[in-house]
Amino acid sequence: MTKYEKILVVLVLGSLWGALELFGRDLFRAIGMPQKSALLFGLGIIILYASKRLVDFPGSVVVMALIAGLFKTASSHFFPCQFVAVMINGIVFDITYSAYKGRLDSSATYRTIAAPVIVYASYAVFALIATYVLREESWASQGGAGIRSYLLSAAVSASLISIVTMNLGYHLGNAIQPYAVLRKLRLPTVMFRVVSVVLVAAIWIAGQIYLIV
Repeated sequence: MTKYEKILVVLVLGSLWGALELFGRDLFRAIGMPQKSALLFGLGIIILYASKRLVDFPGSVVVMALIAGLFKTASSHFFPCQFVAVMINGIVFDITYSAYKGRLDSSATYRTIAAPVIVYASYAVFALIATYVLREESWASQGGAGIRSYLLSAAVSASLISIVTMNLGYHLGNAIQPYAVLRKLRLPTVMFRVVSVVLVAAIWIAGQIYLIV
């Protein structure tokens, strides 16, 4: 895969992650879904792990997190801490995967163990930053008690969900290898590039329309 295809894959998956965060959070809020952040985190893990099976270079998920975070600013209920949360998730996942790639890719057991580790590292760093750095009102008012409650409730739910979705992301990434798909469909490489660009544009246009409406 050339660097152009790698960039396109990162753009597509980063945009999909952003769309999930934007539409998913507002949808879950509208229907009164509990544990929104835990469910979104778990679903996001599918995209993050699949991306590493498709395009594995240092910092790829961090770039995706930046794209997703920018996309998320279109939300009618956007708060700066949400952008920070997405970035933290991307950084923690990227570091973990880079450090333990061989074990994670070869063993469902390691993926099962890694899921709650990634969750708790991400949630703990986010809670500390939201409480003591960003000083978000709802976080700062609760202080350490709020952090403990967060780690004993939302983080537990996210861990259980992510144990499943880590493995789903691994298998999804294996199933949709870009060039395997292209070979099966007998499509030229240029078609992959065109489809990728169109898909990214469609996702971002949908986000802007959603913001206006």
